[in-house]
Amino acid sequence: MSQEINFVSPIISSAGKLVLLGIASMALMVLDNRYAALQQAKSYVATGLYPLQWVARQPAEWASGSMVFMRDKRQLLAENTRLKEENARLNMQLQLQAPAARELSELKTLNHLQPLLAPKTVLAEIVSNGRIPRADRLLITKGSSSGIQVGDPVSDEKGLIGQVTGVQPATAEVTLINNRQSVIPAMVAESGVRTLVYGRGETLDLRYFPVSAELKEGDLLVTSGIDSIYPAGIPIAKVTHADRNSGTPYYRTVLTPAANLSSSSYVLVIPQKPQSPARLPETASEPPIEQEAQE
Repeated sequence: MSQEINFVSPIISSAGKLVLLGIASMALMVLDNRYAALQQAKSYVATGLYPLQWVARQPAEWASGSMVFMRDKRQLLAENTRLKEENARLNMQLQLQAPAARELSELKTLNHLQPLLAPKTVLAEIVSNGRIPRADRLLITKGSSSGIQVGDPVSDEKGLIGQVTGVQPATAEVTLINNRQSVIPAMVAESGVRTLVYGRGETLDLRYFPVSAELKEGDLLVTSGIDSIYPAGIPIAKVTHADRNSGTPYYRTVLTPAANLSSSSYVLVIPQKPQSPARLPETASEPPIEQEAQE
């Protein structure tokens, strides 16, 4: 059998190394505790090794900082995505609730105005712009079965909208005040000067208001109530421009309708004022026939 030949023989065995290292450690500990010069040397060595320690720590700190940065970035991106989704959802809810809120506001205002205008006022909803698409016609959800008649004025929560021109049992057609054939007896709310407001297609017109009367921007025109159709005091339009120097005896004006002619959802149908029957003048009675015979 062949034997392995070891040409390198250990000078100190493992047990000897352990003993020597133990003795050296104890000696350093004793010197560290009892000799101030060693403390000073230790401080110098620590100061000199600090740059090396700082350089050695940098990769670990960079790695840790990168991990924290990436984690925070992922969290911020996730939070940003969640907030965007939440914002989009809330905006959608707000948009969906806006028409309902507007309709609720209109209903509250109309319910408040209903007993003030007339006890038999009918609340109706606008469903379309009528059989023939025109800018000056509306179709509402109440008709003759609800007591609505041709000629009844129609108002929203802000002012006069128009007049009923067609009635069916369950629906009615309303012609808006901007219809070119519309003529409304009106007056200036502040001064009481009476006039007529005409429909002009897209807007309203005050054609024959004399320059001798006072009219200014911001004046409100309301129904005068001198006819049997419109009750007095319903807002019609606001004067947004009044020019007295127009070269004619009448003002040149620009009016803005008080009502939402194209965006209202609910309206009030106001019954017409009852017309008092005309009374015939009393005539002297003829003398009885018997008296004539006696004479």
